[in-house]
Parts: sequence; C-alpha cells; structure tokens
Amino acid sequence: MRVLLATCDKYLKILPVFAHLFNRYFSDKQVVTVCGFSPIPEQYKLPPNFEFMSIGKQEDYPVGKWSDALLRAMDLIEDETFILMLDDYLITRPVDVHGIQMLYNYMTQFKYVLKMDICADRLFAWGMEDYETCGYFDLVRSHPGSQYHMSLMAGIWNKANLRRVLIPNQSPWDVELDGTRRLSAMTDMLVLGTRQWPLRIHLAFRGGDSSHMNLDGLKACDVTEMKELGLIP
Repeated sequence: MRVLLATCDKYLKILPVFAHLFNRYFSDKQVVTVCGFSPIPEQYKLPPNFEFMSIGKQEDYPVGKWSDALLRAMDLIEDETFILMLDDYLITRPVDVHGIQMLYNYMTQFKYVLKMDICADRLFAWGMEDYETCGYFDLVRSHPGSQYHMSLMAGIWNKANLRRVLIPNQSPWDVELDGTRRLSAMTDMLVLGTRQWPLRIHLAFRGGDSSHMNLDGLKACDVTEMKELGLIP
C-alpha cells in the first residue's frame, strides 16, 4: 500500500508528531510518502519509513490551489490506489493494518468505488446504508445527498475516479463542499465506509489554524512522551 501524506510548509512542525503516532499505532514498516513543497528541516527529521516528495514551490500552490497540488502529486506516483491522509490526522489507537490491507485489495478489485473511508466519517453520515461485507467488515454506502459525500477524511482512493471529481483552483474545503455537488451527480461511482472503522484519528488543527495544536483527543501518556522527546513544545 502507498500512504500519501499531504502537507505544506506552515504545517511541517506537526510531521514528527504524526510520524511518532503512525509508527506506534500503524507500522514502522509501512512507507509513507510525504507530499509537500520545501525540504523538511533537520529539526523536523522523520523516521526512515517516511520519504519526502516535493511537488514544487509553496507559492505556486496557495490554499486556493490545494486541488492543483493533489493533482500534481497523483502525477508523480504510479499507484492507481492509495491511502490519502492529511498531516494533522493524528492516530490515537492501534490500527487494524490487516483489515486496511483487505479493504485496499477490495478497492483494487472494484474500480467503481471512488473512496473507502477507513475512519468513522461515512458511518455517521446522514443517509448511509448497509452495502455488503468484505471479510469481517460490514461495509456502508455513503448516500450521494449526504453532507461531505466528498469528505477528505482518511481513506483509500481510486486515482482515476478521483481525477474525474477534482478540478483545479480549489481549497480543501471547496473540494469537500463543491466536490460533493459534483460527485453526487456521478451515478457510476460509490463512496464506502465500514461499521468497524479500522483507523481512529484526531484532528490537531481546525479551520486551517496552525498556531494551536489541539491534542485533547490523544492519550495523556502519548502527549507526555512526545513532550519528553521534544516533539511537542
């Protein structure tokens, strides 16, 4: 599996926190491709399983061109299916890695699925319905009329389908809101999730505000350890 981690220059400080929790609760053997702009400074040095891929200069991709950055990133990877996470999606509990691999394999088989939500985003969406099973997972289908049908919460994506929905010159919020409108009119693609949600995450930044790192959703022992390691100011 390829894990694509989207970041930007002003969020680089959270990468060591993300990496620490990822390796603890996901796997330190899973390669993570950090997709960003400026090289990662030495002070934010990442573990060996994290590789950096620059898509260009930050000034060429302001927040209103976030979708352009994602389109460019997809040009640079060969994978037709990948896990997309944002840099402030902090993992809070042990991950069902075997289960995610099983869902990943499902996505590679059924090309009409745009996204497989691996947290609880679609499970609690208005209008979701039971779909079928995948191994020990009960799959749910996101209703096209539900809010954030095009949610960017952690999930497995089909690249070809994602290219059909994305358009240039959109912020991540535009992608979710305006993208939901476009996606809802595309009747040949599905967005799925699970009742078991194999990944649990906490959002550290809200509304694009990087001045405050909200860690309330993390275990106290994890926060204490990361402070002792100097990962958190």
